[in-house]
Amino acid sequence: MTIAARWMATLGILAMAVSGCRSPDPEAVRPPAAGEVRQAVAKPNIVVIIADDLGYADVSTYHQGRIPTPNIDRIGREGVVFTQGYASAPICSPSRAGLMTGRHQQRFGFEYNNGPAMRDIGQRLGIDPRELTLADALRVAGYRTGAIGKWHLGSAPEFYPLNRGFDEFWGFLTGQTNFIRPDAPGAVNAQAPSPVIQAGELVRPAMRVNPANAVITGPARERVELGDGFLTEQITEQALAFIERHRARPFFLYVAHHAPHTPLQVTQKYFDRFAAIKDRTQRVYAGMVSALDDGVGAVLDRLDSLGLSENTIVVFLSDNGCAAYIPNLCSAQPLSGGKLTYLEGGVRIPFLVRWPARLKPGATHAGVVSTLDIYPTLVAAAGARLPADRAYDGRDLMVRLQAGAEQGRGPLFWRTRPIQAMRDGDWKYLKDLDGAEALYRLSEDPRETRNLATGEPARLAEMRQRYGVWEADKIAPKWGARSATYEFDGRTFKFTP
Repeated sequence: MTIAARWMATLGILAMAVSGCRSPDPEAVRPPAAGEVRQAVAKPNIVVIIADDLGYADVSTYHQGRIPTPNIDRIGREGVVFTQGYASAPICSPSRAGLMTGRHQQRFGFEYNNGPAMRDIGQRLGIDPRELTLADALRVAGYRTGAIGKWHLGSAPEFYPLNRGFDEFWGFLTGQTNFIRPDAPGAVNAQAPSPVIQAGELVRPAMRVNPANAVITGPARERVELGDGFLTEQITEQALAFIERHRARPFFLYVAHHAPHTPLQVTQKYFDRFAAIKDRTQRVYAGMVSALDDGVGAVLDRLDSLGLSENTIVVFLSDNGCAAYIPNLCSAQPLSGGKLTYLEGGVRIPFLVRWPARLKPGATHAGVVSTLDIYPTLVAAAGARLPADRAYDGRDLMVRLQAGAEQGRGPLFWRTRPIQAMRDGDWKYLKDLDGAEALYRLSEDPRETRNLATGEPARLAEMRQRYGVWEADKIAPKWGARSATYEFDGRTFKFTP
């Protein structure tokens, strides 16, 4: 089937879904609890803001005293803070594949990172064109759709955002690009050698070395000349312009910030905010997070000024935990681990939602939720239904919030072959690269330092068996990965990124 034919088939399936196919989630048809919400009278606008490698402890909502993020905090004050929100993978592109489809990426083979850029391009690695993206669903439901920032779901034409449900795109397709030319006036670059990224790579002008990392836009993939601008601010400017252009109709805006991913670069403006931080790497990193937070604030302020805030859903989250393998960069406190690991610091993320028309402000939700839940939540909020021709792995968060349900989502599962992980209630099961198994009780041991597998053989066997049931209908990865060993947080980890 040609790309065009697949695209027409996709639109047909989605049109059927919007016209009334039954959702596979029985919770989605439950009415809201009386008095819990105020009913919205029109389709809500939707803004999803995703950060790149932003750790749980990098947001002052969760860990005060490290890096102040007053604007991200504001989303929680005016909405809901999820204290146990999880990404579907501990690394960039598989996590985004799960978010964008509402399905475990193991259902369509996107298990490993699709980078680096030349492998992505040369082997045409990306999200399966048969998958229906969140933008597909919302565009058919009447939304104007836009993606700004990092894509990282494939560079070939069949993966291009404008062929995956988005009406507009401004950003870069690969996993990493420069924030600013290293020799631009006011640029501050971190010099931080690490086992993964050498000092020179942190400041390399990636767009000059590899044009595949350039910022592009439009159907012709025109290259955007950024001059001496700072990418985080430019992403924000593009987001504000999109909101202005489409203020008169329902819109879905996906703002995929690159911060605070490497290369570690910031302008003097943000560097100067953290003069009390003596370590240069930490200071640059704090400035990057602060610039991201300013961007969030600008979006919230623009929605306010246009009178759109009341009926706009704003979701803020990170794609995975912080890159703790870079020395002196970040901390997962009070958790352990970081990006690439299935420890809590790798997959538990900042996760906040605001929708004044439907949600009471200042709420904290302690139940386990997943980025896989965002797709069905937003489709339901838009008045559409999930297509009935495939399984979805998320649950409508609004149903849980309206019912005041803290628990009941069911277990979470992860896999990066041969590594396995599962969370069920208070218990976490891990099987590492070498086949060793671990069992942790998170309420008593959030840093996952005490392996209880030996003392809990029945529980271990049960979780192993349930994991096998989950895995039974998943497919093999569509491309391979290398194994790697990193030492950080006082422990040694082996991964297949």
